[in-house]
Amino acid sequence: MRPTVELAQSTLFTQRCEALSISDRIKLSYERARAIGRAYALTVKDVLFLSPKFWEMHTDPIACIDGAAETLVTIQYNLCAGTLATYLQVQPSLAPVLQRVLNFEVSGQFCLTELGHGLDVIHMETTATLLPDGDFDLHTPLERAAKYMPPTSPVAAGLACVAVVFARTVVNGEDHGVKPFVLQLHDGQSMTPGVTTKDLPPRGGSRPLNHSLTYFNHVRLPSTALLGSIKKPRDPRASFFEKIQRVAVGTLALSALCIPSLQVASYVAARYSLRRTIVDASGTSKPIISFQTQKQPILTAVAQSFVFKAMYKQAIAWFTNPTLDPRVRHAVATVHKAAVVQASQIANLALGDRCGAQGLFEANQLSAVHSDIRGVAIAEGDLLGISIRLASELLLGRYALEPPRYPDSLLAQHERGLFSELRAILAAAPSHRSSTYDRDVLPRSLPLIQAIGHRIAYDAARAAQVDPPLLDLFEAASVLLDEAWYVENLGVSRAELREREARAIEAAFPHLEEYLSRMDVAPYVVAPIVSDEKWGQFLGTLHQKEEEIASVSAISDLGRPSVAAFLNKDDHSLNERATTLQIAPRGDIAVNV
Repeated sequence: MRPTVELAQSTLFTQRCEALSISDRIKLSYERARAIGRAYALTVKDVLFLSPKFWEMHTDPIACIDGAAETLVTIQYNLCAGTLATYLQVQPSLAPVLQRVLNFEVSGQFCLTELGHGLDVIHMETTATLLPDGDFDLHTPLERAAKYMPPTSPVAAGLACVAVVFARTVVNGEDHGVKPFVLQLHDGQSMTPGVTTKDLPPRGGSRPLNHSLTYFNHVRLPSTALLGSIKKPRDPRASFFEKIQRVAVGTLALSALCIPSLQVASYVAARYSLRRTIVDASGTSKPIISFQTQKQPILTAVAQSFVFKAMYKQAIAWFTNPTLDPRVRHAVATVHKAAVVQASQIANLALGDRCGAQGLFEANQLSAVHSDIRGVAIAEGDLLGISIRLASELLLGRYALEPPRYPDSLLAQHERGLFSELRAILAAAPSHRSSTYDRDVLPRSLPLIQAIGHRIAYDAARAAQVDPPLLDLFEAASVLLDEAWYVENLGVSRAELREREARAIEAAFPHLEEYLSRMDVAPYVVAPIVSDEKWGQFLGTLHQKEEEIASVSAISDLGRPSVAAFLNKDDHSLNERATTLQIAPRGDIAVNV
């Protein structure tokens, strides 16, 4: 049983927060994040050696109740605590602050990217200059060097903020490369002297958080604030990527949140579709789940959740294998992210639409989860950017991923075909930095990485013996994402591809209740549209407005001249419409609807 089952049903998580002020919602998210962290109670070993509990935390469906809280959790334990733990053995003085982060006694943050430097953050401009006495001068020299996004401003008295801050280290006027430092940004109320934050406006659609711009004005840091050695690295680029290795961990861990998003979204849409009925031409009432237009997106998302869960386990095994090339391990994280984010974004949008107007409201989880996943697509490496880098390295043959386990599968053939096409373009181009490559390969980099992800997911799920109807449906849905390729290269028709999907849906639909139960996400569903009971409870939380209505005679007195003028118009259509109004002896109006 997940350690958050009871927590998800507590008042802390079941209370409606949509009507709260932004500041109160942010405070609530911090309280929830702290509760999630303490429920998992991760240790130094958990975050340093990436224990099963660490990975499990990133697929906990409680994230679908409050995405802002989960954002705080993953920054706290992966980026901040994970980085501090890396240096603990050589710097034991870090133990007290690391323990406070693990206990969530302070907010742990990670200040890497800058306003003017995202994917090119290796060129950051924040500086940490070594002073004659051994201390450092941390400084933001330009507006574009402000640290961007991390929620660093005070939100709740008593919860101080400790951050790992990356800066370009300058020693005797010489660049010693980007290095991490640890410092307290504020004590919960007052900023540390020299540290300034500016609150960014809320992200559109997602749960609000105090995302900030963070500046340093000649902040003096003790020598112990530096994490690691002051020496100039032989290979600055390799040193940089080694120091931000927790970002690679986050690429896999954070993207795993897409799995519970698929589970919760499909559960909400399924329960709503089973509950919502229409009257057909014969006068019979039937649930809308009986229509293929509801079955298809719901069952596809269910199938993807099972398949990607198997892929996640395989990805973890590869990522934590110390014998693998570090580049391959990072590639695994990128491929996983490309595939699951794509599926989650498509599913959440489609399922929200299939719930009609109900799908638009944050209370029903679908729209908010969709917005949260948009953040996942960018966090820990923008999805397109990291896919372009990986695709180029694979096409250039610098390293390779594990070959297909089932090379004759449709998805393996698709992957192989895309590789052949793009390698042919690369061979004809002047170089991988040419305009030809930019025009013809870069736009297809993400689809290539997603195709690899679909194949790996299929292989993992088939090896794990995921139910055949779910595996078949996953395969059919993946094929239809690029059906033109299959038509052009395998000689199948569009009708045949659609028929494969239809048969898979027919085979899976009788087991829908079983699949919903096996996903085990009911305790994490707060959407009121899933049942009459939840809807009734939700109605009780809505603010009801009651106004005294003026007397009918007063209203009729105000309205009588307008009605008379209306009835005297020559326009025949107006006269026809006016016949539905009857003026009583008192001059009141009766409307026949």
